[in-house]
Amino acid sequence: MQRREFLKLGALAALAGSTQVFGGETPLAVNGVRIGVQMWSVNNLWKKNPADALRRLKALGYDGVQSFGFLAMDWNELEKMLGDNGLKIIDMPFYMKTIAPDSFNRFLDFCQRFKIDFVYEPYTKFATGAEWRRHADELMEVGETFKKYGIRVGYHNHQHELRQHFDGKTPLEYLYDAGLAMELDVGHVKLAGGCPMAWLKKLAGRVPSIHAKPGGGNSVGGQGDANDWKAIFKTAAASGTKWAIVECETRRNTFADVEASAAFLKNLKG
Repeated sequence: MQRREFLKLGALAALAGSTQVFGGETPLAVNGVRIGVQMWSVNNLWKKNPADALRRLKALGYDGVQSFGFLAMDWNELEKMLGDNGLKIIDMPFYMKTIAPDSFNRFLDFCQRFKIDFVYEPYTKFATGAEWRRHADELMEVGETFKKYGIRVGYHNHQHELRQHFDGKTPLEYLYDAGLAMELDVGHVKLAGGCPMAWLKKLAGRVPSIHAKPGGGNSVGGQGDANDWKAIFKTAAASGTKWAIVECETRRNTFADVEASAAFLKNLKG
């Protein structure tokens, strides 16, 4: 092999092994858990100019994005924007009507096209323990339908799943007892008076991703955030979590909170 060709191959190999990404930043990760962002964090901005929003988020170091709104976009344009910025879609929310017989195939096509292997119900509410138990079983049946396509099904918690009690159990316990996977929102767990680390340990092997939501305040690790992020990421990694998705809900008309969250996570040591 000529020396010039050898050097060229060496340079290409170094580039392939590099973590450098758009904007000169390195992909965010803590304890091996990759960091993405929920587009709801900038909901009042991103739909006006999706390409610019994705570019800005990638420049901050985010490695993936998440939004139910992606489903309604032109998939060719979405695919190009993601590719242009080296981003991937992390997981995918669904509502029960989204996976009804008349819409199931479209949702499945989306997941397969964008290589999504975990989908979750983002919200629901019931008034009795029997209803929660029945719905948990229903989601497990949905999971069997998706399983043949290599897609896992789970649920995303808010605060009422820990604050409410029916027949001596919280809704989150009904979901846990059924064997359901979870996208655990650690901020909501904290704000509801629960312990994120305890739930991550309890759900070990069943939490492909978490929502890294501040436990108070505007941004992850910012003023008012009561979460112990070092402990959360250590426990999440040990529990098999692959992604942490930043979601800043208090102000959705600014990039300041996702920027502050990224800056904090870059300096967080496992």
